[in-house]
Amino acid sequence: MNKINNLDIRLLRLFIIIVESGGFSSAQFKLNMHQSTISTKMGDLEIRLGMKLCQRGRGGFKLTAEGVKVYEISKKLFEQMEIFNQQIDEIKNITRGNIKIALTDNLATNPTCRIQSAIRHFCSHHPHVNIETIVSDSYNIEMLLLENKVDMGITSSEINKAGLEYSYLFNEHQSLYCLPSHPILLQRSIKIDDIASNPVVERGVSHNITPLSHRDDVVKTANTTNMEATAHLILSGHFIGYLPDHYAAIWSNRGEMVKIPVPEELEYYTDFYLTLNNKNTLSISAKNLVKEIFDAHGLHSENGLELDTEAVN
Repeated sequence: MNKINNLDIRLLRLFIIIVESGGFSSAQFKLNMHQSTISTKMGDLEIRLGMKLCQRGRGGFKLTAEGVKVYEISKKLFEQMEIFNQQIDEIKNITRGNIKIALTDNLATNPTCRIQSAIRHFCSHHPHVNIETIVSDSYNIEMLLLENKVDMGITSSEINKAGLEYSYLFNEHQSLYCLPSHPILLQRSIKIDDIASNPVVERGVSHNITPLSHRDDVVKTANTTNMEATAHLILSGHFIGYLPDHYAAIWSNRGEMVKIPVPEELEYYTDFYLTLNNKNTLSISAKNLVKEIFDAHGLHSENGLELDTEAVN
């Protein structure tokens, strides 16, 4: 027999089906072939191999000693081919996969956020992987994760949702801001009650986020779910509201926005998490991006992912 070719592969697959079906008659339904056609193809395989593989006739179907051995090594051949195909798929997934990541807004100016560094390092090793990004509020990102519409999210969730896994990455300090011309700045000592008498931008969610969210006496005539909209409302001059210090610096450094000198209990920190659906199996490329995100923040994976470290290094 010469080197194995595609015809031989097809004939060996047919042979395995015949053996596992118990003979030509049973195999014809699985193969969708007439029994005579199956017999002809088996004859072709025996000629190619130069040996008798089975006895067929009135005595029924029975493998010869050679047929048993050919069946066994044929099974191993196709098992190895399956492993080969799986490994090829993994390689494709690493080098040419697609990753969907959702982030909360205005993280780029946070010096403790190292997502950019993680992406840069990941792309230097996997330049053909397509990264699709979505910017949204934490609640919507969590819904996208639960619906398996994104692979991972960066959220600032205050209440963890069942089915999701949260791994801390970094935080940001948030303060109350207003325009330099806002009348609240005319007061010498600003107290919580003073804040309550002014229109405040609320975060527009069902649970308390800011130190003012739980107060019923605060005038909340505007709601937002992101920092960009909050900044617009503050810059209108009518509202005061919370912004991350790193983001507000865009305007405060130009004298266009001012941090309100309030008691310390009116300032707070927001924590950010790498958030995953704990029932979703990530692709190899997505797992490696997760590893890069943890590494960039000086952390180790806390979610038990089996990472392909060789593909990253």
